[in-house]
Amino acid sequence: MNNLRHGLRASTLILPHEKQEDFDEILAAIQQEYQPQSDSEHFLVKQAATARWNLLRAAAYEAGCNEKNPDIEACCALFSRMTLVTGRLQRSYLKFYHELQRIKAARAKPQPQPDDSEEFEESEESQDEVPDTGINLFWVNPRTGVRTLAAQSPEAKRLSDLHKKEGEPEDDQ
Repeated sequence: MNNLRHGLRASTLILPHEKQEDFDEILAAIQQEYQPQSDSEHFLVKQAATARWNLLRAAAYEAGCNEKNPDIEACCALFSRMTLVTGRLQRSYLKFYHELQRIKAARAKPQPQPDDSEEFEESEESQDEVPDTGINLFWVNPRTGVRTLAAQSPEAKRLSDLHKKEGEPEDDQ
């Protein structure tokens, strides 16, 4: 059997000297916080719990080695290797954490449901707010380019008469 040093590459998640209940507590806390709904979300939650569990295992290993071997050179070599391992574990945990946060935020965002009756009411209101300026229909002679008023809506006629009374130039619409 191979020598078990820290267990960070062990084939089983829970080592003989660890308690399954401790891991289950971490997993339950993450599940409670993110409430996974799909298989992929359950996978992310399990991976986040595993990364957190391994971070705790690495910290416990570092503390135990410090007590067993107070030699400074041995501790420096161990801490150098463990810093790399814990850095990887932290990045892994944060990757899962950020993805779960993104999913949670997307789930919390209400999806707008278009309601046909509201759209109809809004379109009627917007039509009421826009003033009717009237319509002037011109005929343009293609040879000379001279425009001649061919037809005019009642509102355009009223506006044209107002402009004439006030002495303003007419607006050719």
